[in-house]
Amino acid sequence: MLAGAFELARDYSKIRKSFGTEICNHQAIAFKLADMHLEIEAARYLVYKSAWDKDNGNNYDTSSAMAKLKASKVAMEVSVEAVQIHGGNGFVKEYHVERMMRDAKITQIYEGTSEIQKIVISRSLLKD
Repeated sequence: MLAGAFELARDYSKIRKSFGTEICNHQAIAFKLADMHLEIEAARYLVYKSAWDKDNGNNYDTSSAMAKLKASKVAMEVSVEAVQIHGGNGFVKEYHVERMMRDAKITQIYEGTSEIQKIVISRSLLKD
């Protein structure tokens, strides 16, 4: 979902024109895309870290909570930005980003809410 919303926004920004040029040529859009990509990569590496911990027999409670928390937060942020980049078309079903935004919200709720993930992380940080 993360990469999908980003790719739709990136691709749309290359074809949608504003003020005589593709919107990806406007610094505001280019910076949004850069920020989106950065956050996706950060979430991806936290997922890799959690998988590495599990594969190597380490306790992965905290790393998996961190990965889920970050990935669900980034999913919401990226999908909202994708809708923003699409402008009014962001709410048109044929562009799919509106569905991705709804789907992103549920990732903050199911399989342990973001608040539960924070409890897991904070307990790990505070234990003696």
